[in-house]
Amino acid sequence: MSPVSAEPIALTAADRLYATAAPVVFRLLRLGARVRGADPERLQQRAGLVPECARPCLWLHGASAGEMGAAANLVALLRARGFHFHAAYTTTNAAGLQLIARRLAPGDVSSLTPWDAPRWVARALDRWRPAALVLVETELWPALILAAARRGIPVVCASARIYPGDVPRYRLVRRLIQPTVRRVAVVLAQSDRERQRFVALGAPPERCQTAGNLKHVVPVPSARDGEAFRRAVALGPDERVWVVGSLHHDEAALVCAAYERLPAALRRVVVAPRHPAALRAIETAAAERGWAVARRSAVPRPGWRLLLLDSVGELRAAYASATVAVVGGGFASHGGHDLVEPLRCGAPVLFGPHTAHTEPEASALRAAEPSAVVDTPAALADRVAAWMSDEHLRRTVLRRQHAALPDPEAVAERYAAAFEPWMRACRAVARPSRSS
Repeated sequence: MSPVSAEPIALTAADRLYATAAPVVFRLLRLGARVRGADPERLQQRAGLVPECARPCLWLHGASAGEMGAAANLVALLRARGFHFHAAYTTTNAAGLQLIARRLAPGDVSSLTPWDAPRWVARALDRWRPAALVLVETELWPALILAAARRGIPVVCASARIYPGDVPRYRLVRRLIQPTVRRVAVVLAQSDRERQRFVALGAPPERCQTAGNLKHVVPVPSARDGEAFRRAVALGPDERVWVVGSLHHDEAALVCAAYERLPAALRRVVVAPRHPAALRAIETAAAERGWAVARRSAVPRPGWRLLLLDSVGELRAAYASATVAVVGGGFASHGGHDLVEPLRCGAPVLFGPHTAHTEPEASALRAAEPSAVVDTPAALADRVAAWMSDEHLRRTVLRRQHAALPDPEAVAERYAAAFEPWMRACRAVARPSRSS
């Protein structure tokens, strides 16, 4: 695909209004953060004083940990295709920074994203001068996109999507957001439905294509990853364990009730809370029932029954050690979370019925294995017991679920082809250094 040129930059009334209001709003946010004792270095990053990054550089921005994982997948994919560049990652919170810290290559940098005031985003763009600005999922920041377009920096929406709950709000401000969307060089949407949502917002159809979800190109962990996790948490090589990932606080009661129904032989579970509130909810429920709970941050002793994964960046390794995976976010109305990663790690996946944020993967998995969707403690306990106790059934379900997902190589090829026009310079710059 050839590079797509952005339209000439013509400021609209909405642009001028935003440029006037945004600095006031974000300075107030900065003042509030300073009063609350925020880290001065982080506040500098919010004002565009990001760490230096050597060129050629690719700026990748995502809201939190999930988007940072997808951004890291894209970087790994492009580097595997022979492109040589440094990655500058930005995210909006500590969870995103903690996750990406584990995947930084030498020369890569990470930072909190500058708040969307024109002066601050310009400062970051001038410091990094990226070959492209990659916005993962839905991060349509008007000042950032305008500043990049003015500098001739292509803006790419990768693994692009608009959450169903956000669609009505975007429709209300369509006339305000349309100029921003039209400045995006290309939208690489997760699905045809997401592509149509961007077109409905005003993105030119010829700049929108269905490329797939970057979570599908997650590197398959080696057997050593699961083995190392098992050793770290004092879990024997043949001990069966089920892993609950991204659990919310209002889903803790369901999981605890299911756990209580299981026979003693199957009561080995690792729970990765989505937020501290979920961790506290599990600990409270366990204390009420007299269960012994271990934390990953401590050194777990052999024989634990319920382990709370209170570390960051280890969920993938935990999935690689799992007999069965349960993904939270869908048992209550949170829209669900990543269903792909546990499958790539070799664990069949169970999930709840509320999956608005994980379509179309949830639909495909639901069609392939309807019993994977559970909504009561009894159903969850029955399914965990069946899949953990019958290895033939477990492998059959895993095979069906794998077959329902898009081919990761096809997704990777679409992204590699889409980025080729902007990454050629990265390949050309690197050649002299390899021969020197």
